[in-house]
Amino acid sequence: MAIFNKSNINSSVSETTVISAGARIEGQFYFDSMLHVDGEISGVIHSQSVVVIGKTGIIKGQLNADKVVVNGIFDGELDANNLEILMGGLVNGNISIKGFAIENGGKFNGNSKIKDETLTLIENTASKTEE
Repeated sequence: MAIFNKSNINSSVSETTVISAGARIEGQFYFDSMLHVDGEISGVIHSQSVVVIGKTGIIKGQLNADKVVVNGIFDGELDANNLEILMGGLVNGNISIKGFAIENGGKFNGNSKIKDETLTLIENTASKTEE
């Protein structure tokens, strides 16, 4: 039986990075994989995938991701395609999103801006014609 095989070389899509409870880290982070936070992260986070803030998780700072699910605490600036605040979740700060859902018991304090896909398409077309 082989330990390594060629089919696992590009498996980052299904991988998850976990910051466990009790861990505290600061800095700038870039993720292609899913991120699950049960500890605390302070800083700037860029993710091409899903960021899940667990019940004991805290993220403070700037977060850019495809999708964010909050069951813990987020405090800062959030830019995502989709945001879900679950029953135990708290989001404090400014958010810029396309899709937004809050479960009964979830909390949001701050300002929200809904991204408009038509404006993005118009801006992209304009910048291509100017070149």
